[in-house]
Amino acid sequence: MNWPFVLGNIAVCAVAGGLAGFLGHKLKVGKIVTVGFVTVATVASAFGWRAYQMRPVDYDTTVAEILANDSDEGLDRYLRHWARSIQGHPEIRQWYDATPTFKSDEREYHSKLITQAGLRRLSDPLLVQRIEALSKMVESAEETDCAAFGRGDITEAGMNRTLSKLDEETLQRFGTVVAEAMAAELRRSPEPRRSVTADVAQSFAEVSFRIGSQQTLRLRTNLLRMNELPDDEACWTTRTLYTQAATLRGRNQDALVLALVTEE
Repeated sequence: MNWPFVLGNIAVCAVAGGLAGFLGHKLKVGKIVTVGFVTVATVASAFGWRAYQMRPVDYDTTVAEILANDSDEGLDRYLRHWARSIQGHPEIRQWYDATPTFKSDEREYHSKLITQAGLRRLSDPLLVQRIEALSKMVESAEETDCAAFGRGDITEAGMNRTLSKLDEETLQRFGTVVAEAMAAELRRSPEPRRSVTADVAQSFAEVSFRIGSQQTLRLRTNLLRMNELPDDEACWTTRTLYTQAATLRGRNQDALVLALVTEE
């Protein structure tokens, strides 16, 4: 199994998955805005997971090797949390055991689909945990990396720099959410949820009230042309969207974080 492709895509789709669908369908700002954020979910396929590249090992060996790697690099620290998290989910082991003939591209494809679909099965608290971790990620990122993340063209080095700035608790949150999403989809429980347009509209009305009409217009306009924006403006747009989602409370936050993982 090719862990660089599989784990890279799982990591990023858990972080950024669903944003494009939310922007395109809920904010009604047009399809063009989704391009940059969709790319984020696949950019990790080029990540070099160094010690795990091109090593066809079984589930137990792979997990053991990940946990034994004491590197301080952000990507490696994330992988250790992910490996610890999946050990609590027998469904994930069973899936790997049941698909021993999967080639790397097949494993990558199905792992990404499983995780993305599983996000819709997660509870509100887990989805809030996800968005809070994501908000910390873009807030701590260097402006260039933050902008690249928002456009969907962040490099391996940029992602590693960004993850390296995060504390262990935040990386653990990412690992937990990914494992929970995979396990939920594999066991087909609980039932997947869909966001309600009226609830999401109310949530974004609160966001608009908080940032003001001028900044709301700025946010909407920027989302239509992310690839044309300078780094400072692209980063502002990315941070604003995630920070607002992370700092809402109650029903409006629940509606918004669900919308961020719900596809129409």
